[in-house]
Formats: sequence, structure tokens, C-alpha cells
Amino acid sequence: MALILNIETATKTCSVNLAKKGLVLVKKEITSDKYIHGEKLHVLINQLFQSSKIPMTSLDAVAVSSGPGSFTGLRIGVSAAKGIAFALNIPLISMDAMDIMIQQYKLQANDKKNIYFPMIDARREEVYTKGYNVKKQPITEISCPEINELFLNKYDNYDEIYFLGSGASKFKNKFSNQKPIIDDHVLNSSLGMVTVTYQKFNNAEFEDLSYFNPFYLKDFKIDVKK
Repeated sequence: MALILNIETATKTCSVNLAKKGLVLVKKEITSDKYIHGEKLHVLINQLFQSSKIPMTSLDAVAVSSGPGSFTGLRIGVSAAKGIAFALNIPLISMDAMDIMIQQYKLQANDKKNIYFPMIDARREEVYTKGYNVKKQPITEISCPEINELFLNKYDNYDEIYFLGSGASKFKNKFSNQKPIIDDHVLNSSLGMVTVTYQKFNNAEFEDLSYFNPFYLKDFKIDVKK
């Protein structure tokens, strides 16, 4: 039946959905600057099953955003997903946050050679990002670069450079030339997981419950007030 619980907690958006055979049955999500994943994630998951009248024991798999993104959000999301998968003895599926974002973005068809960078804020002038072509295929690795003229110059061979998602908003007034094109609509939602996690389920692309951990990319740092 392929009933999958999708969990996305990489940013300030806490988002979950139930999907059957790649189609969304019900979705719940909250966005808050206070990062309320610890308070709301399990509440939202319970609401999914209550509103759909589907028992949790009917799940065939649980899928989760692996990151990068919010350290706390990722820890909470992955812990919940692993706990459910272990308790129900069902597979765990993961999907990185950049892939989730690009799946949510509606590309406009044209004949240009473009590159698309979904972005999650990583503080200062850095973002978590990965480059994609017009077919939503990754053409760079996930990284955490500083976004400046040097970064843009690396992609001068592209007709248009797109910065996508809420993480791109801080660069709106940074560059004087026409590049990049910035679309800062929020793209962090479990809806971006549905098609890919269904494909992964059919291909048995599962994670090892014992060893799977969030992909943080950067080391966790605590700012000490002087």
C-alpha cells in the first residue's frame, strides 16, 4: 500500500504528512521563529492520524529530512522518525533538505542554461545549499559557502542563477548586477518529500536504524556572551 509518514524539521517549519502511493492524504505544519519542534512535532503527527482515521500501525514506512539545517530541529525530527520506525518495525527513509526544497519549487520552462540554489540560512553570509539544473537534478554537492561575488563568478557560464527559499532573502540587496535572481518563498515542507520517498520505498532505499544520524554539515557552536 505504501503508506508513508513524511517528517520535515530542518528549519523553523515543522511539517508532517501522510501519503499513500505518492499522494498526500493529510498535511499538518507550523512555522515559528521560536523553533517549537520539540513541543509540536508529536502533536502534529497525532493530529494526522486522528483526522485521517488511519491507525499508526498501518504505516509502511517513515521518512525524514536528514538535513542540513537547524541542529535542534533535525535532532528532534530524526529521533521521532527512528522511534516510530523501531516501534513499528518499519523502514526508515531519508531525504536531504535541499532535495526537498527543489521538489517544492515550480520551475518555469525556458531554453536558458540555468542553475538553481535552494538555500537554508547558516548564519552570517553562509548558507546550506546545492546546485540543480532545470530537470531538478543535482549538479553540485551540498556545501556551506559564503555567498559573495567569488561564489557567483564560479557560475558565470550560466544564463541565470537562482537563489531559492527563505535562506536566500538576506541576499536581496547584496549584489548590484542582475545575477542572482532571488525567490525567497518558503520551500521547506514535507510536501516536497512525497514523490521521492515513495520512489525510495519502491526501490527499497532504506536507512540503517542503528547508524543513521542527521547530516549537520557544520559543527555545532555555542555563542558565549561576554
